[in-house]
Amino acid sequence: MTAINGVHDPTIIEHEGTFYLYSTDTQQPKTAGVPIRSSKDLIHWQLEKQALSEMPEPAVKWSKVQGLWAPEVIRYKDEFRMYYSASTFGSTTSFIGLATASDPLGPWEDQGEVVKTNATLAQHNAIDANIAFDRSGEQWFVYGSFFGGIYIAPLNKETGKLQEKSYGQRIAFRPKTVDTAIEGPFIYYHPETDYYYLFVSFDSLNDSYNIRVARAEEITGPYLDWHGTAMTDQEKTPTEVGTKLLGSYQFSEEPVVYAPGHNSIFTQSNKESFVVHHARRKPFSDQFHLQIRKLYWLESGWPVISASIYQRSVSRMPEQENLLGKWEIIQFDYESQIISSQQHEITELKKEGRSYLWEGNEFVPYYEYIDQKERLFFSGINDQGVAFLGRKVCEE
Repeated sequence: MTAINGVHDPTIIEHEGTFYLYSTDTQQPKTAGVPIRSSKDLIHWQLEKQALSEMPEPAVKWSKVQGLWAPEVIRYKDEFRMYYSASTFGSTTSFIGLATASDPLGPWEDQGEVVKTNATLAQHNAIDANIAFDRSGEQWFVYGSFFGGIYIAPLNKETGKLQEKSYGQRIAFRPKTVDTAIEGPFIYYHPETDYYYLFVSFDSLNDSYNIRVARAEEITGPYLDWHGTAMTDQEKTPTEVGTKLLGSYQFSEEPVVYAPGHNSIFTQSNKESFVVHHARRKPFSDQFHLQIRKLYWLESGWPVISASIYQRSVSRMPEQENLLGKWEIIQFDYESQIISSQQHEITELKKEGRSYLWEGNEFVPYYEYIDQKERLFFSGINDQGVAFLGRKVCEE
């Protein structure tokens, strides 16, 4: 994949054979109005324009911002809707607005406020919008960052704004002992399992960001992790709440993936689904870049994220005999340090549906196209409820 630098909080839509990428841009205020990039293959991207030529007046008046954050873009009927966030770092004086267009490139017309917060109005923070769809096709407004946690409220899908003047209900939050560090919510409904999956990012975007997931039978929750712990739980050790899917890691002879987070989920027209997120090239830097990874599903109904950045689809699936042998394995834990790969040998496996079981750990294998050749990987969740990644050792 061609490295796309300067991308933060990314989201992708597909329209008439072209993919469009919207994001926070780290070159603000020069690129304050939400940069739009396009691609035909999810690999090579071209910067097209800024969605908005100037900052929306209501957002500036409320939050005194110079740039917009964390856009969410959906299509409803013939209208494209962009939900943007306006805030400053560490503040709850925040504003989520709506802009609309008849084409993904615009022109975009600002439609004003969807929701706003400050320290007087609310304890939570109106940024990081996500529009979620329930099993009947109704739309829900999901948002929140640090402070009071993640909220959900019903959306009027005809207007694109809230059904009623309410902040909605809280579905996830973390205690002050970890600086209430939860943000970037994205809810994905998977019809095969009939569950809603809440993806969030934990900890500091500077160095310890990591992606967690929990699921619920109803879109409003309760959202439970692999252990059955609610995402609103305040009694359990905070680092152990939420099923960790991706954190900082390094395979041998590869650069470190630092602080992956603020993901969205994108399903293209051929039904392949991807996790779209940013990562850093080193901690505490502004060297953000885009990463796109395939989303896979375990037989147990939990999602897992590809161990490799997407370069091209590979249709064939591995045979069981190909899975035996030496692997480099990244075993995440509940903490936020960089995990380096360790070599293990797999000598025995048991197949269960689409998954394999190895020493009580469940995973799905797949090929990814890397450096112009296919390579074998797997992603799974271990018997402690934490993700692990594998890369087959090349024996040449």
